[in-house]
Parts: sequence; C-alpha cells; structure tokens
Amino acid sequence: MPKVITVTDMVRSFSDIIGRVHYQGESFDIKKGASIVAIQNKPTLTLGELNEFFENGPHLDKDDIEGFEEDINVIKSLKLTDWGNKWD
Repeated sequence: MPKVITVTDMVRSFSDIIGRVHYQGESFDIKKGASIVAIQNKPTLTLGELNEFFENGPHLDKDDIEGFEEDINVIKSLKLTDWGNKWD
C-alpha cells in the first residue's frame, strides 16, 4: 500500500524518498490539497519490455495519424503567435 505524502514533504525529502523507492521498493502517492497528483514508485517495465510494447502495442490508424499531424501543425502555428514577453 503506497504511503500518502504531500508535495511539500516530497520536495523537502526528495533524495530520501527516491532512495526508499529504489532500495526498499516503497511507493508514494503524492497529494496536493485534497487530490493525489502523482505516484512515485519503481518502473514496472524494463527498457527491453518498453521497446517491445512500442513495437507490438496499439498503433494509430491512418486517419488518426493525419488528425494528429494537423493538431501538431495548429499548435506550431499558435506558438509562432506573438504573445509578448510574459515578464513585462
């Protein structure tokens, strides 16, 4: 069962928590306000298994790929819009 900690506790004890995850296999649910916003635990897949997942896992069909490409192009065009300097 994962231990629930706050974001503040995570920041203050980051190195210790990462060590506990790595060496003791502990898991942490990280809470901000009333919500769990992140989970810190050991990865469940090895790099080889992850590569296999990407090779053999689900893939987008042609229409989804084209739609995704269109979405990326829209995002790129918005990025080029002059939003000004956020520090001004």
